[in-house]
This record gives sequence, C-alpha cells and structure tokens, in this order.
Amino acid sequence: MTNAADENEVVMYIRDEETGLLSYPINFFTGGFGGDSILQAPPDDPLASQDALIVSGNCLLAVNAGSNTVTSFKILIGEVSIEIASVVGSGGDIPVSIAANGDGLVYVLNAGGPGSISGFDLEVGCRLKPIPDSTVSLNQGPATSEGPPFFVSSPAQIGFNPPGEELIVTIKGIDGNPGSGGTINRFAVDASTGLVSDLIVFETGTDSIVPFSFDFDGEGNLLVVDAFGSSQPGAPDAGSVTVYNFGEAASAITVGANAVVSQTATCWIQYYNGCAYTTNNVSSSISSLEVKNGSVSLISSVAAELNNPIDERFSPDGRFLYVLSTGHRAEGQPSIYVYARGDNCGLAEIQVMADGIPNEDVTVFGAVGLAVFGIV
Repeated sequence: MTNAADENEVVMYIRDEETGLLSYPINFFTGGFGGDSILQAPPDDPLASQDALIVSGNCLLAVNAGSNTVTSFKILIGEVSIEIASVVGSGGDIPVSIAANGDGLVYVLNAGGPGSISGFDLEVGCRLKPIPDSTVSLNQGPATSEGPPFFVSSPAQIGFNPPGEELIVTIKGIDGNPGSGGTINRFAVDASTGLVSDLIVFETGTDSIVPFSFDFDGEGNLLVVDAFGSSQPGAPDAGSVTVYNFGEAASAITVGANAVVSQTATCWIQYYNGCAYTTNNVSSSISSLEVKNGSVSLISSVAAELNNPIDERFSPDGRFLYVLSTGHRAEGQPSIYVYARGDNCGLAEIQVMADGIPNEDVTVFGAVGLAVFGIV
C-alpha cells in the first residue's frame, strides 16, 4: 500500500507460486487518503502499526489513515485484478490496523485520540457493513507536551486469536507514555452479535518497553516484539521478543520466555512452523528466532540486511517471506524483498522489487502495508 497523501493506492503484483518472484505491478486507487501527520511518525515507520493491509478469503482490506476510512476490495481470481467493493468510515480517527477472523467478522484499530476499535461484517462480495454499537474506546490519555512523539506510544495492532473467539490489541504506551511499558488488551468476542466484552488489560511493565506487533505460534501462545526491550525508547540494540501464555478468558496473562535480538526498533514479527522473524527498522535488518514448546531463542540477530524494513508476510505455503523496505535511507525508494526460507530458519534473498511503489517524496508519508494472496 502506497499510503500516499493525495490518493492512497494498492500495488498488486503477480506472484509465481513456484519461484516466489514478483512481476507486473498494477496500481489501484483505494478511494481514500493515506498517512496522517497527527501520528508524528517518520516515513520509515508511517503508521507505527502492523496489518494495515490484510487478506481475508478472496477479499483485500486496506486502511486509509488520512481519511478515516477502510476500503474493501474483491480479488478477481484469474483476472489479475481487484475491484473496490466498499469504502466505509473506520469508526474513529486514524485507522492503522485491521483484523479478520475468517468467519466474516472484521475489526479496525483506530490510533487517533484515545484510540478505539470498531467492528464490521464482511459480507458476500467483500462489502463491509458496520456493526451497530461495536465501537469501543481504548481510553488512552494524551501524551504530555514534554513526552516522546505519539507514534512510540500509540495503539499498534489488532488481531484475533487462532480460534477467532478473542480480540487482541497492543498499545505501545500507557496514556501516551511509553517509558513504563505498554498494554496487551484482550476482548471476548460474541460469535452471534460480533460485539466484544470482558476486557482484560495486562500492563507489560518496564520489562517490555514499546510492545509493538504480535503473532501467534503453533500452540496459541502470543509472540510480542518489544521495540526497545527493557530499555528506554531509542535505546540501541535492545529489541526483544516475549512469549505470553493465555488461559481462559477470565485468567490473567502469564509471561513466558524472552529473547533479546540485539537490534534497534524491533517492531514487526511473523511466525511460521517453528520460525519467527522480526524486522528491525533502525538496524535495517531481519532477525530469526526458533519458537518451540512455549519458548523462544535467537538464531541470528542479522539473518538479512535491508534498508529500514517494516511489514513482512509469508506466502501461504511458508516457503517465501516478503518484506517491505521503506528505503528511507536509500533515497526514500520503498522495495519488496523476497526471501526463500531455508533450514534452521535461514533466509536467502532472491529478489528486490521496487517497480510500482512511488518514492516517499511523492507519497509524503511513505509506503506501508503488505499482504499476500494465494491458494495452498
């Protein structure tokens, strides 16, 4: 997603399922505007979030952070095209992340103001229909005038647990202050109404400064990346990954293993079949970790190098990892790096694709968001 200020676009590529290579970029307008200066985020971390662009079934969902809307596309299988199905209000200010549970329920995370979440039904034909009374405030107070930029303390990601019965939201700070950690927020989901309730808030404390994005391992444990580990925001080589164990909805979250990746601004994570990969924005690197039996251990601090990486996504079969580089320190040219996943969670670079993605000077805010569609 280009996240362009004047007209947000999705860039679609043909992906060779055998080789993993990308080709033939085609640009599609979302009907909304990208970016938002309120976040005070730099172009190498435009929305300070994960899952700004996702696939659910044969539908593609994209946030328009500058116009407070969400666009749903229908993926036209066999036609190498997408078409807009709906453009709806996000239910709040500055939408930055989207979650879908596969059963037609979608929730959007809004990072502006006190933060909020809002629910939608994903109908046949990929149309989004707002669920009445589904908007819930995250009740975040404003950052102080002397505090750090908003993007290091804003809501970061929304996602369903694997069964789809709980909704998870990570917030990087508490009331705008990231110095004392952030929060993991769990909502129970009513399958019949789509509404959420029974909020459990877990404060990560100073062992987890700027908890950013998350993914689930194969055993249902939550993997959260801490951008600066247990150090203050901006600290070098301090990023880490923490495993959180979930019990019943009424139970507290318990903290499990932690692994330091020794990289800076460790903000995005993806898991597949025992391997987890973090993208480390300031270190311009990808780290690889082994996840097994509720534990996590570092394999390589620098499994790959690329310029200011952000979003990452596996191919459906897990053979390839696609990573979006903002290119902020390389003349602002975003690119998609394609890696083949090997033994011991290794990565082999096979392609760098910059075609179709405008320079950050054109988009103003910088490209963000990456999704992969395929049939296994």
